[in-house]
Amino acid sequence: MLGLFLSIGCVFGALAAAGAYVIAYGEYRQRMLKVTQDPKKMALETAAVTFAFIMAASVVLYFALRPPGE
Repeated sequence: MLGLFLSIGCVFGALAAAGAYVIAYGEYRQRMLKVTQDPKKMALETAAVTFAFIMAASVVLYFALRPPGE
């Protein structure tokens, strides 16, 4: 059952991370404050955090929704 939650988390985490990258890249590119900042790197960091959050949420949901005694 944990494998199911992890696979669902992986699929939706990848979709969420791709969406977060596109949105963050557009915003960082448009509103970049310093010349030394790299909008691609910053957007990639945002996408990585989004993916990690979705994966962690899927594990938490597994433990919250599993039947007692399993």
